[in-house]
Amino acid sequence: MSRSNIWNMVIVGFDIIAALITREKRRRPQQGRTLERRIAACKQEVEQARWREPTEVKSVFGRADVVGGSRIVFDVCGNNYRIVVQFNYAAGVARIRFAGTHAEYDKIDVRTI
Repeated sequence: MSRSNIWNMVIVGFDIIAALITREKRRRPQQGRTLERRIAACKQEVEQARWREPTEVKSVFGRADVVGGSRIVFDVCGNNYRIVVQFNYAAGVARIRFAGTHAEYDKIDVRTI
């Protein structure tokens, strides 16, 4: 039996998101607090999941975009922020690859970051 059938997803690289939250709370306190609350809810959902494929992620986060390379882009706070996560479904790992504003996201290559 593979790991993902036994344990919940493990998030790796959450420090990338934590840095975004810290920055946004400093720049725009109210929006930063909203971001923090939304991320906390999403984090809890991911940590409780046992996803095996992208369609299972989409069933929970319907507005997320599957972009290839086992990567999914999540829109947060009305699409003001984007988070790119690379999933290893067999290992049960969600690796944060990017977290930033929509404008910052537009400057990256989502398939290689």
